[in-house]
Parts: sequence; C-alpha cells; structure tokens
Amino acid sequence: MASINRFADLHCHPHMRSYNWLHKSRRPESKSKYNPWWIILPKRKAEEKGKRAAAYTQCDMAKISNGHLKLAFVSLYPLEKGWVTGRKDSTEVVAKNLEKYLGDNLLNEAVSTFLNRFLQFIGNAKGGNLAVRDFIQAIYMKIPLRRINFVQSRKYNYFEELKQEREFLLKANATESSTKLYIPFYKRILVSKKKILQKEQESLSATGAYYLALNGKNVEEIIAQDKTAFVLTIEGANVFNSHEDFEAIKKRLIEVKSWEQPVFFITFTHHFFNYLAGHAHSIPDAGNLLLDQSEGITEGITEKGMKVINFLLALNEEGKYDPEKLGRRILIDVKHLNAKARKAYYEKFVIPSFETEHPIAVIASHVAYSGVETLDQHIKRMTLETNGDFSERYGHPFNNWNINICDEDVVTIFKSGGVIGVNFDQRVLGLSKSDAEDESTHAYYVWQHIKCMMKAVIHSADDKLPAKKNIVNTFCLGTDFDGFIDPINKYATVLDFGQLANDLVREISNDPEKEALLFGLSSEEFVRKVCFDNAYDFVVRHFH
Repeated sequence: MASINRFADLHCHPHMRSYNWLHKSRRPESKSKYNPWWIILPKRKAEEKGKRAAAYTQCDMAKISNGHLKLAFVSLYPLEKGWVTGRKDSTEVVAKNLEKYLGDNLLNEAVSTFLNRFLQFIGNAKGGNLAVRDFIQAIYMKIPLRRINFVQSRKYNYFEELKQEREFLLKANATESSTKLYIPFYKRILVSKKKILQKEQESLSATGAYYLALNGKNVEEIIAQDKTAFVLTIEGANVFNSHEDFEAIKKRLIEVKSWEQPVFFITFTHHFFNYLAGHAHSIPDAGNLLLDQSEGITEGITEKGMKVINFLLALNEEGKYDPEKLGRRILIDVKHLNAKARKAYYEKFVIPSFETEHPIAVIASHVAYSGVETLDQHIKRMTLETNGDFSERYGHPFNNWNINICDEDVVTIFKSGGVIGVNFDQRVLGLSKSDAEDESTHAYYVWQHIKCMMKAVIHSADDKLPAKKNIVNTFCLGTDFDGFIDPINKYATVLDFGQLANDLVREISNDPEKEALLFGLSSEEFVRKVCFDNAYDFVVRHFH
C-alpha cells in the first residue's frame, strides 16, 4: 500500500453546491448559514454509484478534511446564463438530429417544427419569468428553482456574483468550524438528521479550517502547519462582464488584482462565448437541443481579448512585464480555450516570453489527452466533432474533441514550466460504456492519459526542450469536482483519493515501460508527485 496521505487538486469547486443553495441566506437574519461548512443533504445512492455530481458533493468541507485534500485550487464560477436561457434555432437543430432516423424530407420538417414549439415552450424564459424548462433544469442540476430564475433575470450580474462567491468563502476563512447538514424543507419530514449524521460520519462530519492563501510563501507556511490551503482561481473571463468595452473590463480587473487573497490563475473561457476568445466544444450532442454553444466557437482571440490577456499577465504596450504599473500577474489556464485560441495564445504570448526574464507558465488545469498530434489538426475538425469521436494513440483510444489537449499543447506547456491537471470526467477521459462500469479499468485510464502525454515530450524532436526528465514534474490532479461532472465511478469524491493513489502505484509498477517514463523514480515517488508535490511546487514557485 502506498503511503500517500496528502493531496492537491488543481481545479475544484468545494463551495459551489452550498453557495447555490444558501445564496438567499446572505440576509442578516440567516447569515449564520452563509458559509461553505454547510453541506446540502446528498443523495447517497448517486454518490455510491459515482453518478453525475448534482445530487451530492464531491469535495465539500467534510470530504476535504477527511480525504486529506491539503491544497485546493478553488475556482470561482458564476453560473453562465447560457445554461438556463435555451436556444432560438431549435427547429434546425432538431431536424439535423432527426436526419439519421427520418431523412431530409417533409416528415422530418413536420416533426422538427412540432418539437421546436415544444422546446420553445419549455425553454427561453425571459426576464426571470418561469418556464417549464426551469423545473427540468432544477431537477437535473439539483439547484433551487429560485436560483435558476434569478440567473435568468436581468438582475443577474456576473461580476457582482463573482464578488459574492468570494464573500461566501471569506465568511469562514481561517476560522475553526464544524460541518452542518442542511436539509431542504420538503425533505425534513422524511429524514432524520441525527440518523444520517451517525451513518455517514466520514462524508458529512468534520471540524477544521481552511486558509485562503496570500501567495506561494503563504501556501508553504499553511502546509508546513498541516493545515488546508485554498488558492483562489476563476473559471471564465465572462465574470468581468466581458460583453462591455475594455475600459469597463479594466476597472474590474484592477479591483480583482487588489484583493487581499489574490487570484492565482483564470480559465479564460468556459462553455459559452465571452467576446474575448473562442471556447471549445464541450456539450454532448443531446444537450444541443436546449443549449447553444455555436456563437464564437470558431473564434480565436479577439482584439479585446488580447488587451485583457495583456493586462492579466501584467504586460505593457511593448509586451514587457510591468507589475508596478499593471499589478500582479494572473496566469492563464488554457482549459476550455478552443484549439485556434490556444495556438494564438502560445504564439503571441507564451513562446515570445521564453526569451525574457519572466517566462509565462501555461496551466491546463483540468484536461485530458486527445490523441491528436497538432493544434492545426484540431482546428481543421473543430466544427465536425460529434459524440463518440476517438483517436487511437499508443494503442489506446482518446476523446479527440479539441477541449482535450494534443502533443503540441503538451510540449508547449512543458517548455513553459507549466502544469497539467488530469480531469476525472468519464466523457473527457473517453471511457467506453463497458469500462465505465468496470472499476478495475479506472486507474488504467488515468495512467494512460498521463503516460501518453509524457510520451509526447519524450518522443519530441524539438531541440529547444528542457531536460526531458523534468516531465515527471508536470502532472497533477485536476478533477473538476463539484463542477457538475460525471466522475470515474471508482474515484467519485475526494474520499477516494487514497484508493486512487494505491491503484496508480500498482498500475504503473506493472507497466513494462515505466523505466523509460519515470527517469529513476519509483512508482510511489511519481504518484506522490502527481497527487501533491507537483501542484505544491508550482504554486510556491509562481504565486507572487
């Protein structure tokens, strides 16, 4: 058994479910409920089966404490309106999906028109008015109806939400606290809080504290005292109300850079267009009936986006690092950037920085390997991606959507001294239906993604690479826990990290190629790096 007993996660949302449920508790009379130590009553069967994490939490404060997650990169994510506002071109989308069953004919047209009217009826609530779709969304995402209705309303403001989410985390920062169970009122007559807490002690009960880190040195101090460090990150630059002009955005960037507990990095795009850069296709085919990702999905980085990136990276008009004028550097996370935007980011910002005293480290916080060699190959088929697209590489099939990273990405990240967090979502990792149910394959999938990304560097002919042995310092856990993912069943929550470590050690030890990949490290030493050391070393080195 591996003696790995502390973990780091490069991308997670430990406060997300409680924040969305308890948002109304910002009112003074109920403010005691407004902090992340409240756990919303979970659906235990869904958690045990590793189902999509909507009805349970994967990294709440009890699981973080009991699962030894000592370093969490906590992502602030005001919910994008695109999730709850529907789409306007349902007829065309339905018709396209029906072609393989009905053909392109009058019957298809009639059925599509009928289904479009139905979809319009259940979707597209305007101005916060309720629609049938809202109820479906509330049931599926397990978010209160009042919250969905508010996100749809004109009152919903991304930047204000960002600040309120941060406020939620600040409420219990550096404060010894104990978990409390929140049971929605409609379930209180059906369940006994006392019995639930007695039965689910490990997943629902803990006492401790988390500390929002001020910088890398502060992370060192927190970890040295065996405490839990939270490092703030942001998912989606839409949080700056990026539909507005650059000067308005700049004021908000300045405000965020002034926070006492700084933001370390930002995932520049998310699921929907933010007028700064193109996002990668991320929603499965069936989801397209109600959700529209099409706007901006083939864009690179816009002119406004270039200005925002320069400001985030503290680069002046001459492209020189100027923190005295532009404030501290906030690194860019390339997850969710489409391949065209990633290529532009590398060419315009990252690669030129290699020749300066302040090179830009690239973060890919919660990704998987695509099995594709170049970004141009990804760009060529960005609009052609459909469910079940795979590329086989080194004898293993990989989900080849451009939301995953290719050899060119991996090599650039390695050259920059950056890090790659391995995502735990089944679809992103490309698990087949049979393997999703076969838990004996799950550590194998995680290892194959790490292994094949290592090979991208080891087999690279690039003569400007750093010493290839340093590839062992590149990989971390980047689960996306509580980001509404469908996790690998066997490792559905933080409480499963210990089992994951043991399984990875065994999987790697049995791999005949391990000697060529680990550069003298034992399997346990390498897994310890992936589970904690690499993320810790990176944040200490780069969080200023």
